[in-house]
Amino acid sequence: MMQPLTPQTAIAYVQQLSLDGLPINDAPLSAEPITEGNVNLLFRVYETHRPEQSVLVKQALPYAWRYPDFKMPVDRSRIEYGILQIEGQYCPDQVPKVYHYDDENHIMVIEDLNQHQVMREALMQQRRFPKVARHMGVFMARTLFFTSDLYLASGEKKAMVARFLNPVLCKVQEDLVFTQPYIPHPNNRVTPPLQPVVEKWIYADDALRAEIFHFKEQYMTHAQALIHNDLHTGSIMLHEEETKVIDPEFGFVGPMAHDIGTYFANLALSYASQEAHASDDDQRASYRQWLLAQIQETWTVFAEEFLSLWEEQGNEEWPSDRFKQRYMETLLQDVAGFGAAEMMRRLIGMAHVHDFWTIEDEALRAYAESLGLAIALAWINHRQSIHSIDDLVGLTAESRPLL
Repeated sequence: MMQPLTPQTAIAYVQQLSLDGLPINDAPLSAEPITEGNVNLLFRVYETHRPEQSVLVKQALPYAWRYPDFKMPVDRSRIEYGILQIEGQYCPDQVPKVYHYDDENHIMVIEDLNQHQVMREALMQQRRFPKVARHMGVFMARTLFFTSDLYLASGEKKAMVARFLNPVLCKVQEDLVFTQPYIPHPNNRVTPPLQPVVEKWIYADDALRAEIFHFKEQYMTHAQALIHNDLHTGSIMLHEEETKVIDPEFGFVGPMAHDIGTYFANLALSYASQEAHASDDDQRASYRQWLLAQIQETWTVFAEEFLSLWEEQGNEEWPSDRFKQRYMETLLQDVAGFGAAEMMRRLIGMAHVHDFWTIEDEALRAYAESLGLAIALAWINHRQSIHSIDDLVGLTAESRPLL
């Protein structure tokens, strides 16, 4: 494997490619590191005199670049490239273009979404995007349906399972999402005023652990479709007209509800964090209603698109309308369970999110986090009473802080 890239070697790497297919030419080039992520090296390479003409150069190292002791498989770049190719086949408007992939050096040259904003940051600023619900509903419906047994022949599907085995990064999720947050564990980080709530409502509740472990077992065994496996609002870039899903390197063939639940959970986390980010009660109430509407509309679009694809392009191995109805209801209930696990791991596990850790007032942060925990508990404890998206939205709106 080549040495880790630097700004200078990233420029040299791009210059030795054929530039015809790239949105930059061989004019003087500059490069700057992008440091938001923890895992991969990422550089923006751009024309010095026209910085808007740029590409991203992404390199996978055998460790997380920010945490060199955390070893990671470089094969994740192959998985990411393969998933982007499949997603681009079925939903090209929702993924970045890949200009070049280098399997030997684990490098991708991809579209620079420099006109887009990270969705998580935009939600913290109460920005509204009129098309994101439709974009995400269609994206999830198409990428999940076309990689499932509902569409693929049995042999094709099993070959896909083998192609996208991702054991190391799946184990990270098994530990950080489905195991550690529900027991006292040294990796967990809890805002001090929230500690008594966590001990009472999480650590002492074996019934909750049993529910979480139900979804842990599903995560480990339920090979439904090729999933992104990290589909949070930090993996979405957007503006008013476009939505792009990035960074599928954790992907594997797993449960559909994990992707949908993770996305909905991060909308719910934004809902809870508005306790600190909204400037006044009216703005907070209005924006929370918009976030709830996003969950509702996204599921509605997803369900309509998914069922339409199943009806028109399904492989005819599932000739039962009643089964389809049961499938969608079970999927929604599983969305609530996986979503709850995502919320709890982001609030009391190891990998917290910007929505909350930017809240400097510790008491206010804990109060907002306690609302997020209340929503998570409502979703998982009442999931079997969820029969429509209105039920999930209602559980969210009715939740109250635990502090």
